[in-house]
Amino acid sequence: MPDEYQSEAELEKQFMRKLNALGYKSVHIRDEQGILNHFRDLLNTRNKENLKDNDLSDTEFERVLNALVGSKTLYEIAQQLRGSDVQPYGKIVINRDDNSELYLDFFDGKDFENNIYEVTHQVTVNAAYTNRYDVTVLVNGLPIVQVELKRRDVDFTQAFNQVIRYRDESFRQLYRFVQLFVISNGSDTRYFANGDGKLNSNFIFYWTDVNNHWLNDIDAFSASFFDVKRLHSLIAKYTIFDGDHQRMMIMRPYQVYATEAIVKQAKEHPDENGYVWHTTGSGKTITSFKASRILAQETDAKKVIFLIDRSDLDIQTSKNFNSYLPKTVSNEPALDQTTNTRKLVEQLRSSDTSLIITTIQKMNNAIANDRYKDILTPLQDQRIIFIEDEAHRSQFGEMRKNVNRWFHNSQHFGFTGTPIFAENVGPDGRTTETLYNKELHKYLIKDAIRDHNVLGFSIQYINTINRKEELLDGNDEVSAIDTKEVLESDDRLRKIVKHIINNHNSVTHKKHYNAILTVQSTELALKYYRLFKELDPINAVKVTTIFTWAANEDTNEENQGKEDLTSRHGLDSVIKDYNQQYNTSFSTDNFKDYFSDVSKRMKEHSDATPNDNIDILIVVNMFLTGFDSPRLSTLYVDKKLQWHGLIQAFSRTNRVEGHAKPFGNIVAYRDIKRNTDDAVQLFSAGSSEAFFVPSYAELLNDYKEAVSNLHEVVQKPEDVDKLFDLGDDALKEFVIAFRSILQIHNKIRVYDDFTWKDLAGEFTDGELQSLRGKYSTVYHSLYDNNDHPEKASVLDDIDFELDLLAVDKIDVRYIVNLVKSINVENEDNMNADRQKIKRLLDNADSPELRTKAELLSKFLDEVVPTLKANDNVSKALSGYLEDQRNGSIKQFSEDTKVPASVINEQVGTYEFYGKPDDRVLNEVFNEAGYGFKEKLTLKKRVVSFIEDTVKKYNIFS
Repeated sequence: MPDEYQSEAELEKQFMRKLNALGYKSVHIRDEQGILNHFRDLLNTRNKENLKDNDLSDTEFERVLNALVGSKTLYEIAQQLRGSDVQPYGKIVINRDDNSELYLDFFDGKDFENNIYEVTHQVTVNAAYTNRYDVTVLVNGLPIVQVELKRRDVDFTQAFNQVIRYRDESFRQLYRFVQLFVISNGSDTRYFANGDGKLNSNFIFYWTDVNNHWLNDIDAFSASFFDVKRLHSLIAKYTIFDGDHQRMMIMRPYQVYATEAIVKQAKEHPDENGYVWHTTGSGKTITSFKASRILAQETDAKKVIFLIDRSDLDIQTSKNFNSYLPKTVSNEPALDQTTNTRKLVEQLRSSDTSLIITTIQKMNNAIANDRYKDILTPLQDQRIIFIEDEAHRSQFGEMRKNVNRWFHNSQHFGFTGTPIFAENVGPDGRTTETLYNKELHKYLIKDAIRDHNVLGFSIQYINTINRKEELLDGNDEVSAIDTKEVLESDDRLRKIVKHIINNHNSVTHKKHYNAILTVQSTELALKYYRLFKELDPINAVKVTTIFTWAANEDTNEENQGKEDLTSRHGLDSVIKDYNQQYNTSFSTDNFKDYFSDVSKRMKEHSDATPNDNIDILIVVNMFLTGFDSPRLSTLYVDKKLQWHGLIQAFSRTNRVEGHAKPFGNIVAYRDIKRNTDDAVQLFSAGSSEAFFVPSYAELLNDYKEAVSNLHEVVQKPEDVDKLFDLGDDALKEFVIAFRSILQIHNKIRVYDDFTWKDLAGEFTDGELQSLRGKYSTVYHSLYDNNDHPEKASVLDDIDFELDLLAVDKIDVRYIVNLVKSINVENEDNMNADRQKIKRLLDNADSPELRTKAELLSKFLDEVVPTLKANDNVSKALSGYLEDQRNGSIKQFSEDTKVPASVINEQVGTYEFYGKPDDRVLNEVFNEAGYGFKEKLTLKKRVVSFIEDTVKKYNIFS
């Protein structure tokens, strides 16, 4: 075993030797210019035939750099590296000095052997600050993976913070090609994708073997992850591009292994089905999409059909599907959202469409309709592969049987987070295994919680009646008791509503997060809604409800004269309130639009626009499956849940978001403990330890210990001021000690048991608040100081976890993401979205945002109202910004007589190098015959314009 105190230099040498053994050649490169020269040499060699032995000139190589990097975002660079359906892998075209076109190949994404793999270390880059990078993995001379190391006795997360600093300070030119980061202290190793915007420490991943065992040690990690064929597959194949959010995502190991298992089954056993058991929240949709794409590309299947249930196809899900899949040449959306079955039939008939995404309902309609029989009959004996998302919901009925009867030569792959076993089998007696035969890969909830891919759960059972509640949940021996009357009594419901109102702030981090209340029936949902309106007249907690209504429901007779408790009348009354609250115009006649708006508000819950939020959504069954939102943290339960329904409902709350969300919070007003324990045992394969977070008693002990550690550093808040005189090491001790307090307090605050009396004599609420201020002062004194020393402070390597103190920073990226998510499919919703964003722009306090506010407002007023339902808002914004920039440059060119082509070129140069090219500007001014003073004045004006243009129009950077 390596020495526990192995130095960083020794670890680096060990790692380099490992990469050499795996086939990476060491190259000696010391600085940024060396990286450029080396890439140029390899590019010339790689394209020798096209170059006709006439290597790239300096100006041609400059054009290459501009084509590769230029003013592109990291997202655009990543796409260019991999290519797409309409763009070849790793190729660019430039004009040679003689104006002839030259095609250059810089990466082969299909054949890993047709690339050169190298490694270098300690490359120095002199930018705003001088930084020296530990280890850089090169592919064809391009820096593709950046590895940052720390010695074994140092927390590896320090390397994460170092990556952030390096990236912000000096990642430029070819270093913008870095696709992946690896961080390690030798014992703990993680990887994550590069991208535009902020990196989130919650999304750094473990690498594992196929059985989900961690490969943490740097040698074990490298042997698998840095195997040349594996690294190539991660770069070229196992990435996902999210077009709506303009980000590249790297797949996690279990997603990769599941995809490979499906492809292997399809190629080697085309007559056998299979299923993947990946727990809810682990990213099954991404895995199934990737598997669908590869099956369409690499198998002899006539069609690959991604089959989903219509009930899962809310507006956000549809956007995700379209954003993950590349657009066709005509830029048509990959997913047909219409109810028109003919569109599906056309895709089935077309020889140009190998991958189809549709619903099982539409597929069933197509094969059942005689008018399509002649078209679809030729497909009956063709090889068809079906990928079925959330297999347990849509694949056990008659529609699945109909599909099987029609397609005689079909193969089915199912994805489920909660399989059907003998214990939770439905009336038809079929389990997931009987339907799909073979389990191809498994990733359980205990694995996902262990890997921090989803959160564990805090479950509180609140007693609301005097009797033992299990006797009121349907046991035979007490069937005479009117359980409905007891459980749905006004007195009990009032107690629950009061409890929720009184505690909602603490369980949702002062409404930074939102919640779902699930109840037994639509009638009960409406009762709860009315009680919230009655007991919270000032609307401090914004509540609404949604459910599918029935025209002739069972309770209509008993509720005659009380129309607000019949489902449709009651829901219309709720929607009327909703329209007043959110300035919308829905009704049950356009229920789909109401559903979409509710879904969007639940997902876009924001501290910046609290009046646009839904704090608590009351549901019966809707939103308990398939709804993913990191901002949902709490589930209030007043209904009987069991087996897969229980796990699915709980799992709405456990999406990873930030440090302020330590777990999914379940508050149960019925005694479902036995059902919870049984479900957890079943879906954790008998091991449930990871599912539950520590008890209140355990957290209280941790809190007291953390307070004791803090008092060893400072006895009282004012003592923090003295630490500034003692230097960075003293401040670092305080940051770590108080950060621990914040982490524990964030967990314990949601417990009903929590009271400051339990810490009496040790710590108080007042001390906590005062120390929050001191903690914030320490942070801002370091990072708001313009005279930040070139030599990094030791505090640079500490994660302050500021989201435990504050939330939602309203900056350019925040606003742009809101713009890109505008719902252009409904005019009322679109106008509401526009007004919300304009309010934020009017109150912008970020200097960077203020420079772009007018531009964005004009886009909202002039362009957004003209967009059609299938238009891509992000693409429209990019086009608008380009037109506005070009118009501004044209006007400036006319005013100054400086050619627009020169200004355009210098804007690109400024974006790439951080300054315009003086040599080019001087040549232009000299040719125009300007005198010295005129030249000086004009140059200052041109440079100022270029700087302002970059600041104003570079919204996506």
